[in-house]
Amino acid sequence: MSHIVRVSKAAAVRLGITALLLSGWCFTGFGADSSTATVTVMTRNVDAGTDLGYLFAGTDENSFVQGMAATLAEVQASNFQQRAARLAAEIGSAMPDLIALQEVTLWRTGLIMSPPATTILYDQLDMILAELGKRNLHYGVIAVQSELDAEAPVPTAGIDLRMTDRDVILARLDLPQSQFDLFNAQTHRYKSAFTFGNPILGQLAVPSGWMAVDVVATGSKFRFVNTHLQSPIAGISQADEVQRAQAEELLANLRLTGMPIVLAGDFNANAEPGPEDTGTARRIVNAGFLDTWTSAHPGDPGYTWPLFGEDQNGGSATPNERIDLIFAGGTLQLSFGDTPAVVTAERTGTSAPFSSDHAGLVVKLRLK
Repeated sequence: MSHIVRVSKAAAVRLGITALLLSGWCFTGFGADSSTATVTVMTRNVDAGTDLGYLFAGTDENSFVQGMAATLAEVQASNFQQRAARLAAEIGSAMPDLIALQEVTLWRTGLIMSPPATTILYDQLDMILAELGKRNLHYGVIAVQSELDAEAPVPTAGIDLRMTDRDVILARLDLPQSQFDLFNAQTHRYKSAFTFGNPILGQLAVPSGWMAVDVVATGSKFRFVNTHLQSPIAGISQADEVQRAQAEELLANLRLTGMPIVLAGDFNANAEPGPEDTGTARRIVNAGFLDTWTSAHPGDPGYTWPLFGEDQNGGSATPNERIDLIFAGGTLQLSFGDTPAVVTAERTGTSAPFSSDHAGLVVKLRLK
């Protein structure tokens, strides 16, 4: 199922930008230097503030109650405001034209056992936009896709706690539309979804999807895609199978695009030999996509996860997986001359205090 997503006027107003909506879905472009015809893209997992480990460890009513209380405390201690400020600073340093965000969570509360909860506790998207606005960085929301939306009571606090996981595409809005234009923003839900059981919650499906926007930059056209694939789970082969099925579905759709593609996201698939190497990253490369990090930094594993333990409570960790990736390819290759598309590829967010448990990846591409 797909949906056309219109540009959020409210988001533009929050950034102090007016008169950005043209023909319903077009707006002033994102920034690259038209004289060099380059585009800079970023992928960033924002981190929900919890991995829900305390909750899923529950095996009976008492442990479930304790797990919900621990989850709420973990979310409250996550310091989303500091994380949003760090992320905005990273964006300001790199100045990407397009940003693929994953795990941009909306936390809400409500009366206990009276769903749906609607009182906003933390909105990571609004926090990021506000921090960007403080820095006079003109970014707007191009598309938002909600995925997991789950609610459960927290008896110790007398409330319900609701988590809505979202993926987002942001773009710069501060250069003329004649140089840069975005259109045909869309979201898609994968047919394959991981389902797991919990003695208290019962069966719970974890939907995932992909989103895209078409870009015209100085006469060159390409599609920018953001995705967040199913994460492997130790001892549960179904999770790996779901991830591979989602990747196959994504590739099947991208084959029909007929234009160059920049594919970014948290693939939850280690592109280096080691933990969580599900083969998904190799499958994407074998389908004709360039792994931009390895092209720019051959021999450097470029690990992006994890930067810390259980939501910063576990202290710093040494990354051992490269799961935050940007690929370039499709029916046509983004290129300059006869060389690969990558101009630069740098990691972000690799110093404490961390904005997320993931490092981001920033890549500059020269358009043909």
